[in-house]
Amino acid sequence: MTVLRNLPEQLILAHAPWHMGGFLIACIVACCAAGTALLFSGEYAGLLTVLLLTSIPGALFALTIKRDQVIFDVVAQTITVQRQTLWGYTCRIYPLGAFKGAHLQEIADTSRPVIQIAQDGSGTIVPLIQSYMSGNSPCDCVALINAWHMNWRRSIHAQD
Repeated sequence: MTVLRNLPEQLILAHAPWHMGGFLIACIVACCAAGTALLFSGEYAGLLTVLLLTSIPGALFALTIKRDQVIFDVVAQTITVQRQTLWGYTCRIYPLGAFKGAHLQEIADTSRPVIQIAQDGSGTIVPLIQSYMSGNSPCDCVALINAWHMNWRRSIHAQD
């Protein structure tokens, strides 16, 4: 996840797979151009090329491209988890006081950052992104969230 804002009163993290989205759009445009060129040269196979070869990357784009954003807001005392896809938008709001920390969820050599929310005596695990990733990015994200949370807790105790 990318840090959009890291202030004592607000932490905003976002994840948008721009590279994958750009690659899929380039595939769609290339297949459409090739099919159109075939159509203009009189080949009816160009229509099949346009329909089939643009629908596969188009379907992958629609199913996989998501924009995730997490806002830890001290002023509003909330954690907002937003997710936007081609199919819709979801927004979940949790109380900041119920936040217990960030952790990694791991499968094989991949992981994703999650946060733990304790509400009404039950613990809820909230994934910040839906996909699992390799590399250090999820671990760095968890460390950043936990450091911000620790600084926020210290500031609360310093005010008391």
